Amino acid sequence: MSELNPNTPITEWELDEWSKDARAELSAMLTESGIAHRWDDTVLLAESSREADIEEILDEIENLDHEIDEQDDDQDQADEKVLQQLMGVAQKISRNPTDGNAVSNLERLLEEIDAASAPGDMGDSVWRQIKDLASQVEDALVGGDRADEVLAVDLASRLTAILRSNL
Repeated sequence: MSELNPNTPITEWELDEWSKDARAELSAMLTESGIAHRWDDTVLLAESSREADIEEILDEIENLDHEIDEQDDDQDQADEKVLQQLMGVAQKISRNPTDGNAVSNLERLLEEIDAASAPGDMGDSVWRQIKDLASQVEDALVGGDRADEVLAVDLASRLTAILRSNL
């Protein structure tokens, strides 16, 4: 990184709200762009003549962070929707374990939630319990040589109760 010229005007950006990783990413981008800069704790110092370039990089990083936050929000909403669907399927199976559409929907929903993390403020243990019960319902209906409809109804009823109390 080139040194700041002490004879040129300097502009300061207070970035104390930025994480250490975000500031490190900014430094890397500034260096890559050939912009001389230095840090005074969380204050970025750079030549005022490069202010427009720096603002553009700051905006780029902030926009990327905003897009990631929006994707995270969308993921939480999708999980909520999937959990609502899962509850509806569990209710159908608890009433009629031979409902082929409900079983197919359960299999599809299990694929969606398999690798997902706990949505929103739901605890990981509750999330694991929901996923485990849904898998057990599926196993009871399609996992063996013969469907265990009584077990499936019991498990689906328990799954419905847990989902209802956590949505």
